[in-house]
Amino acid sequence: MTSLMELKKLVTSVRTQLATIFNVREWSPTQHDTYKWLKQLVQQFSTTEQLFESKDDKVIIRNNLKDEMWYNCSKSKPIIGQLLDSMSLQHYTYDHHEDCLSLSLVMKFNYFALHSELYQNYTDQLTHTYIYVENPQHQRAYITFYTKFPGTEMPSNLKLPDFDKIYQVTNLSQTIMYQSDLLNFLSEITMYYDDSGILGDLPIGNGINVTLNQLINKFNMYLTQKKEEVDYQIK
Repeated sequence: MTSLMELKKLVTSVRTQLATIFNVREWSPTQHDTYKWLKQLVQQFSTTEQLFESKDDKVIIRNNLKDEMWYNCSKSKPIIGQLLDSMSLQHYTYDHHEDCLSLSLVMKFNYFALHSELYQNYTDQLTHTYIYVENPQHQRAYITFYTKFPGTEMPSNLKLPDFDKIYQVTNLSQTIMYQSDLLNFLSEITMYYDDSGILGDLPIGNGINVTLNQLINKFNMYLTQKKEEVDYQIK
């Protein structure tokens, strides 16, 4: 079994050798084949790399939750803990340039996956975003779906957030995880990966004059009021 010290020496040696192999003006066929082999290795171990990154993310998200009032008031902490334990990052890209912004996230849990997408083109004022959950049977339930582009319409009969269907798709029970907890938790995961901070300030749907942040704040104001009432009764 390779010790940590031996592994570090091996990695240093490999890096030095790779730099020597590729740091030339013109590659040979052997160097090109080696490069293609390295690309295959990267693809082969991409899932392992994502699992490693999501492990660190879990620690940060857990600590972030401890600072949230809704979480401290929640009776669903065991369920939230189980969801975090099962969480694995399946796909994540984030790019922010002068002319456009794009975010794509797929986070897998035991019984469902959370999909989040955001695209903004500053040149033609295009905005497209959605957050939904999906089960292995490909049933979807939307939290948000907003499109701002001439000639594009929001799908009819789309309820936002569609809590009844969200519970069905996620295989969670409303009696053990209230709507406020579910919305806060899924939003917390999504916004953690949105470095722009834009996602929460967009309307949750076309023709709905409420942003995701406003919806979350509405739930949390209710929780604050209930907490104050309980604290007053205790005194």
